[in-house]
This record gives sequence, C-alpha cells and structure tokens, in this order.
Amino acid sequence: MAIEKLTLGDRLTGHLVDGVPDTPFQAAILDLSEQYGVRLEVPYVNYDEAGQFKHVREWFRGEAAPTNLVLHTADGPISFFGNRWSGYSENTGRNVSLGKLSPAETVLASRDGSLTDALRIQTVRSRLDGLNEWTRLTATTDERETDEEQRVQAVTYKLRSPEEVQWRHGDVTLTLRAEWRVEEHTDGYNRAVELSDNVVLESQFDDGPRSFFDHFVEQRKVASLLVFLYGRQISFREHKVRDERFASRMMDGRVYHHPFVELISERTVRERFTPVPSRKELGRAIAHLQQIGPGGLSEWSTQYDAWSRFILPSAGVLSRKRAFIEDRVISTSMSLEAAGAMIGERHGEKETYGRGRPSTATNIYRCLDLLQVDWGKHVASNVGLARAIANNYNDVKHADRGDFPNSEHTYLVSSVNSLLVRLLALHLTGKGDELLEPYRNGDELWDIRQRFESVAVSVTSDGAWAEVSNDDHL
Repeated sequence: MAIEKLTLGDRLTGHLVDGVPDTPFQAAILDLSEQYGVRLEVPYVNYDEAGQFKHVREWFRGEAAPTNLVLHTADGPISFFGNRWSGYSENTGRNVSLGKLSPAETVLASRDGSLTDALRIQTVRSRLDGLNEWTRLTATTDERETDEEQRVQAVTYKLRSPEEVQWRHGDVTLTLRAEWRVEEHTDGYNRAVELSDNVVLESQFDDGPRSFFDHFVEQRKVASLLVFLYGRQISFREHKVRDERFASRMMDGRVYHHPFVELISERTVRERFTPVPSRKELGRAIAHLQQIGPGGLSEWSTQYDAWSRFILPSAGVLSRKRAFIEDRVISTSMSLEAAGAMIGERHGEKETYGRGRPSTATNIYRCLDLLQVDWGKHVASNVGLARAIANNYNDVKHADRGDFPNSEHTYLVSSVNSLLVRLLALHLTGKGDELLEPYRNGDELWDIRQRFESVAVSVTSDGAWAEVSNDDHL
C-alpha cells in the first residue's frame, strides 16, 4: 500500500524511524496546513525511567533532530528530508512535551539504502498553471459517430502521448510532454471513468541523480518565463519524482517498477493552495510554445542568470495579484534599470544624460530603443517616455520629493512598465525580432491606448504629462 497524494488539512499518525540501531520508534503526527506546509508533531515524555524518550528529548532540547526520517503510517510510508527544528513546548505538570519539525522535502514513499543519505533524484516531473494552454500539447483525440441527422451516437477517445518538446541547458535536459491517466470511480449508485490529459515539465541531469533544489532551479526558469508571458502568478501545483531508490516490490522483494511518487517541497507547498486560475483569468499569453520553440527556451535558460537582476523583481511583482501600482513601478523600474545596463549604449541616449553621464532615464531609454514599440500619439518620443518613467519612479521612491506623484500618471507608468518587462522577456528568448513585430506596428497596443485615453493625457518629448481634451482621441 502507498499514499498517492496529500491534500490541505490532512493529518496522519504513525511511527517515526530515524535509522539508528536499537532506537525505539517514536509516535508522530504529520500535518499539512496552508500556514506551515508539512510539519511533524512529535509528543514525548520529559522524564521516563526506562529512557525510551531520551533520544527524542535531544532532538528538541538540543536542537539536534535527524536530517532524514521515515514515518510509517497505516496507509504507507512517508520520507522526510532536510528536517529543521521548529521548536517545542513542555507541560511540566503532565510530564509531556510536543516537539515540531519542518522537512524541506517530503516524499510519499520509502527509499532503499541508508536513511542518512541526502536526497538525490534522477527525474522530477512538475505541473504548473497555464502549462496546458501555453504548450497546446494534448494526448487526447476523439472520433464521433453520428446518424443521418448529425446526432452523436458514439464517441471514441484515444489517449496517446504526442511527440515531446525537449531542450538542453548546460548538463540538464528539460522536456514538456502531455501525460494521460484513466481512473474509474464506482459506488453503489454511480459509475464514472475520468480521463486526465495534462502537460508536465520534466528535468533530468546528465550526471545522474541531483538534489531537488537543482531540479527546481531549472524548472523555476520556465515558470518565470510563464509569469512574463501571462503577466500574472504562475504556481507549481505538483511535483513527482522518479529514482531507482524509490522502488515498487513484489511480496518476495523483487523490484517490478520505479514509479513516479509525489514530492512536497517547502519551496512550493503554499503555491498549491492558491486559487487555480480559470482560462479567462490567464488571459492570452503574449507568445506560445510553438512561437518560442525549444531553441528559444534554451536561450532563455542560458540568459537567465546574467539577467536575473532584470527577471526577479518583475517576476515577483507580476505574481502579486493585488500589488499597489507604486509597487509595480518600483519593481519594474528596477528591472528596466538592470536591463539597460545589460543592453549597453544605444544611439540617441545622450539626450537622457544627467550631468553629462547616464541616468535612470538612460537605462529605460535603452530598453525602449531596443524594443522599438510604436506608441502612436500617446508618446511624443522614447526620450520623453524614458524621462516620464524615471521621474515617476524617483518620485515614488524618494521621500524627500514630497507627496506621491499623481496616481493617474503612476497608473500609466505601471501599465507601460509591465508591458515593457514582458516584451523584454520575449527578447531574451532570442526570438525578439519575430515576436515583437505586432507591438512594433502597434497592433497589440489597444489596451495601453485605452488606458491613456481613460486618463486623457499624453507624454511630451521632455517627459512631461500633457492633458488631452476629451474630443481629441489619441
């Protein structure tokens, strides 16, 4: 028997094994909550003449809990890796204490070999928001039989994984593929067959098993790209892992399978509890997998570390559903400053210099000049827009400049900046010339134009905000 999945609110009781010879098993409770993720609660007796709880007292009083543990439950074993001491409480009147541990990774299976070995994994397979829509990969085809009046009489579904999309970055291979599953649900009243067809992201290193963190670093790069493409939070919903040390055995001990088993990571456990976005909430990605291709994904991963000062601030704020517009201005402007430094000198940038040297506006101008977006009549020039963004950014950031700037202007800057960082992400895939074309001819700027018209202002060539009359449509 094995546990296939844990959900919010689950509490499982079992006995902990620390792998130390002759150490008594210890009762414990696993709790999965939104606040703490996975937490182990371990009750123990403070003073026992038999010494049964001596080792457990040392776990908590001495903050010396084992790095790895296994909890044997009635439903199957659960392994915990990278345990951290989370505190303990003592009830001296009743002679009972409660210690708490927080594992870095929880795997719903037991592992062969020494319990003290660090967790190393051959393959990690993850599911993310928006992955099905963005990749447009599917494992399902259907055939329908109709009568002479075109009424459906029979439907045949065929599930078969299509050709995968694969790319490399250094010594890791990443793969996007559609996986399928069939489950039957039957009770005394109802009978149903559920077909699941979902896209997963898979990682595997050339040199064999690696830590979950190594896999996660590579997979997070893809998740960050999706944040820019969708302009919203993208959550990891599930991780499953496969390794030779996690084996399924027959009654006589022979291994017959190495299945994918669920792993819960402290890094992403809270993401799985966020509301799942609808297709409408995801909106339309500014580029799909077929447009970016394996080469673009490989290029994005290659550029990621060097451009992290650009990527991380904007990926963070775009993932916050209710971020203040001032927060968006600060974070996206930080990204634009970092991107400008990476882009380097551009023709015409000297108009943005301050005291004879590059300024914040200069770095923003470099981004604008690289993208070559056609803003139409909303913006007099890239120099003017760079100055307007830089001025608003500095006015928001520096308290010695007095009150916060006009909120309508900040709203426009946050909107423009959010679009700019998303378009710069397209540039980092190496497919910028192709993917940016709709924005360079203005076809995809309807939303931004509507926002300028709603506020009834435009940006002048010197970076000022000019009012526009209601009958002067931009």
